[in-house]
Amino acid sequence: MPYGYVGRVLWINLTSKEIKELTFDDEVLRSYVGGSGLAAKIIYENVPPEADPLSPENLLVFMTGPLTGTIIPGSGRHTVSAKSPLTGIWGEANVGGYWGAELKKAGYDGLIFEGASEKPVYMLIEDSNVQIIDAGDVWGLDAIETGEKLRDKHGKVRVSAIGRAGEKQVKIANIISDGGRAAGRTGLGAVMGSKKLKAVAVKGTGTIEIAEPQKLRRLISRVLVTIRADPHVQILASYGTDGIMLPMHTYGDVPIKYFTVGEWEGLEKICGEAIVQTILVRQYACHACPIGCGRIVKVDEEPYKMEGHGPEYETAAALGSLLLIDNLKAIAKMNDLCNRYGIDTISTGSVIAYAIECYEKGLLKTGMKLEWGNPDLAIRLIKMIGEKRGLGELLSQGVKKMGEELGGEAEKLALHVKGLEIPMHDPRAFYGMALQYVTSHRGACHLRGLMYQIEQGVRIPDLGIHKRYHRDTLMDKPEPLIAMQNWHDLLDSLVLCKFVAIPPATVAAMYQLATGIDLKLKDLLKAGERTYNLKRLYSIKCSPIGCEDKLPHRFMEEPLAEGGARGMIPRELQGALKKYYELRGWDEKGIPTEEKLKELGITQS
Repeated sequence: MPYGYVGRVLWINLTSKEIKELTFDDEVLRSYVGGSGLAAKIIYENVPPEADPLSPENLLVFMTGPLTGTIIPGSGRHTVSAKSPLTGIWGEANVGGYWGAELKKAGYDGLIFEGASEKPVYMLIEDSNVQIIDAGDVWGLDAIETGEKLRDKHGKVRVSAIGRAGEKQVKIANIISDGGRAAGRTGLGAVMGSKKLKAVAVKGTGTIEIAEPQKLRRLISRVLVTIRADPHVQILASYGTDGIMLPMHTYGDVPIKYFTVGEWEGLEKICGEAIVQTILVRQYACHACPIGCGRIVKVDEEPYKMEGHGPEYETAAALGSLLLIDNLKAIAKMNDLCNRYGIDTISTGSVIAYAIECYEKGLLKTGMKLEWGNPDLAIRLIKMIGEKRGLGELLSQGVKKMGEELGGEAEKLALHVKGLEIPMHDPRAFYGMALQYVTSHRGACHLRGLMYQIEQGVRIPDLGIHKRYHRDTLMDKPEPLIAMQNWHDLLDSLVLCKFVAIPPATVAAMYQLATGIDLKLKDLLKAGERTYNLKRLYSIKCSPIGCEDKLPHRFMEEPLAEGGARGMIPRELQGALKKYYELRGWDEKGIPTEEKLKELGITQS
């Protein structure tokens, strides 16, 4: 087994309670690396495309990568994957904190859950001592309470848990690690709930062997200087991810009133600077992170009293500007509720905004008065979504299903790609994001390319990105987008944080020093391309929506009347998409060709 890996993956059948260990040969690890790459291979080969995502047939795969838990900056992440109950296609979420590093120290590269328990259970892993334990005393608790209860029982364990939303199989449910770090998107908390798996608690005392530790330490000491000097990193360190809100607003990127308004003065009250000035208690960092973008915040006043993890940018926008709510203390409370129920904040803000717009237009009938700018209404709806009751039952399905149920004009107003709600970056402000959203294998995703950074002038020579790409062009975007998508799928296989700005060639050198595997950057990028194609292929096999590469009507036909993106529309999307397919080696429908699959060593199943 190469260095960096601990060489064991647990396969847990929750129906029979059988636990077995798997290992993967070196060729598989060279081809798929780890993390979401290895998870994609496991799911592609073992979960039939026609499987119900909430059935015992679906697999829920937690995976670390060869860099997880090492001393490499940004190596505190892990991935969770399954067939998504929200979209019906490839589902994946990436999360930071310490849980992944703890699993590696316990002696496991990953966990694969199949089947479903008859009664609620949780998993306890203490090095080689692995148990499936009755969860009757934590079932019904929120995700944060669950972690606290399990630490009371078992000492210093790291916990990944679902809240009541996951138990009730809410389709926008997530998985909460370390009390507030969320594996947020695609509804994987519902998959965990369908298996009656409340939590996975881990305690590890082992070490992760490194091939050349002294050389790796010297390389890290040099690269830390570059990381800390990066302007984007400095914003994150000073103000958290919400520090980008005001700068991004100048481009018209921040969504306001469900992507219908281009300017709003309320942003100054909910940005990262406002958090620092009003409710910040302290910042914190994930394992081996030199940035510390995490925020612990506190609100003393009712009805928004809380203390815990503060809102990220996506959350502040989704529960703030998207709903015209400028009360930061209320947003902190809403974020805390979402963490406790275990629901994705991007999807939550989106379904609430969509409901309000449909209500205003007479397309949604309800006894409640739905209106913009009302934090108490939003809090009430979050609770209803988390409990899956009343209007919350409709909202809990996501905007695509809501649109299908409401029908007519309402369906056109639902903002999603492939069933996944649009993140908090407007594709009219950065045209590369339009192409990125429609070609993402899990649906609308801002983390599969980060093209808005490239369109702001970031150059990555190691990926062939040398020149300036303007934000209002599209036909020149396929090449850099493909490079970024392959790179980011590689990062999610290694697993490494995208915020830690380490040049790709340096990451490749770190990989070699950590694992002892002689793969060059071009070989690793080919693994990223292989993974991207495999996830795309699986989504297409699951549903026709897997290659439904289109933006909602609003972004193609309704330009903003004011702000930094005033009048902008990514009109050349179809032409750019055609060019993208050709460069990818996909056919005119966006399906990877046999020739491309053969080149990548992917066998059709």
